[in-house]
This record gives sequence, structure tokens and C-alpha cells, in this order.
Amino acid sequence: VAKGEKVDVEKVTPGIVKKVMDLLSNQPQIRAILLECTELPPYSDALRKATGLPVWDAITCADYFISSRKDNPRFGLNDWQFGWDGQQDEYTFGENLSAQQRSHLLNG
Repeated sequence: VAKGEKVDVEKVTPGIVKKVMDLLSNQPQIRAILLECTELPPYSDALRKATGLPVWDAITCADYFISSRKDNPRFGLNDWQFGWDGQQDEYTFGENLSAQQRSHLLNG
């Protein structure tokens, strides 16, 4: 990663799993894993399988956020969201900010 090269996930996975298993043997009170780096989601399933613990990563966090804004057709009030007309609104970067806030923009 530091070299900017593609990571061989199959080659790296056993090492990631071993590091986590070593950590868990020293810290058995750990009850969940949070992978904070966006390079780590490819290892989530291997960690879930090896540890039996819930694993959160950038993908599961994005899914969680998106699902919190979507209609759930299985129960409750359905079709409550506004339809989209398919037209994107015009927007200029920073137009929603006050003059004082815009003065702090580095790229505005």
C-alpha cells in the first residue's frame, strides 16, 4: 500500500487473520472488530469466519448509512419518499455557505 502498488489479497489474508487472532488471544474481552482503513474490507469475511465476531468496515458502514435513509418495503409506511424527476439540480460549490464560511474555503 505504501508503495502505491496493488495488494495481493490472497497472500496477505492469512497474515491479517493471524495478527487479529494473536490480538484476541491477548485481549479476549474484545467482542467486535472495526476496520478503519479503506484498504481492509477485503479481509472482513476472513476475519468473521476465523473469529466468529462481527466485523465492521467502510463498506458495512456505508451500507448502514444508506439503509437508514431508504424505505423498507417489508413493514411500516411504504412509498413515503418523494419521487425524483430525474433532473439534477444546478449547484455551484459553496453556494449554500455564508460569505464568512466561503472565505475559509481553500478551493472556493
